[in-house]
Amino acid sequence: MNMELDSDRLVDAYLNELATEAEVLPAGRRDELLADMKAHIAEARAGGATSEDEIREVLQRLGRPSEIVAAATDGLVQVEVPPRLRPQDFVAVGLAMFGPYLLELNTILALVAWGVGLGLLWTSNRWSTLWKLLGTLSWPIGYAVVIAVDTIFLGPIWVSMAADAVVTIALTAGLLLNARPPRQAS
Repeated sequence: MNMELDSDRLVDAYLNELATEAEVLPAGRRDELLADMKAHIAEARAGGATSEDEIREVLQRLGRPSEIVAAATDGLVQVEVPPRLRPQDFVAVGLAMFGPYLLELNTILALVAWGVGLGLLWTSNRWSTLWKLLGTLSWPIGYAVVIAVDTIFLGPIWVSMAADAVVTIALTAGLLLNARPPRQAS
């Protein structure tokens, strides 16, 4: 019984190492490779390989996990996927959405920040035209919400400011979440 536990540990360690090495493979290919190796090991065990030494020999014949994965990657083309958003995309969203709030400090600064943000937003290939329009109109939409809240509720200023903040945060989240991966140049 102890020999069986030791051979199980050897197999588990081998398969864990193989799984770790195979992380570079596409999921389908990785699963297929692991299933094949498990089948080979099960076949050898069914054929009488039960002792620790016999299992070691079976695993040695299969090869080192790194070699198996290297052979499995033969012919596969690895493609590097660029990040969804680049630093300039975050700057575009930040300036377009929050630049107008600089009005309290300086009108020119607010307009420049907003304009630069919109320029970056419209020249980026990360958003559809609809999201670019929503980003552009975020300032007017925010002020329309403030006016509507003030007109309807006639409440304290913090209510309309909170409504503006909710709209701005929602549009910012929408822009960040709806960015698409960059299109590759053909």
